[in-house]
Amino acid sequence: MTAEEHKKFLEEDFDDVSLDKLVDISKIRIDRNRTQERRKKQFLRAAGNPYLVKVGDTKVKIRFANNGVSFEDAFENLLLMS
Repeated sequence: MTAEEHKKFLEEDFDDVSLDKLVDISKIRIDRNRTQERRKKQFLRAAGNPYLVKVGDTKVKIRFANNGVSFEDAFENLLLMS
């Protein structure tokens, strides 16, 4: 993901995106036999915008506090759960 893509994803507004345009992350399946780097790429390709997705019929905007768990750690935890 380029810096420009990352910025665009972060700035995408929750109210401007319709539910039917979002990827349901509960349906994404990640190959656990791949390296962590390959799993990340596989998820990003499948999810599109990793910050704005849906779970079932619910829109989800993912944000992280500056003083909490890093995006990298949270993303790795997500991949481990898949």
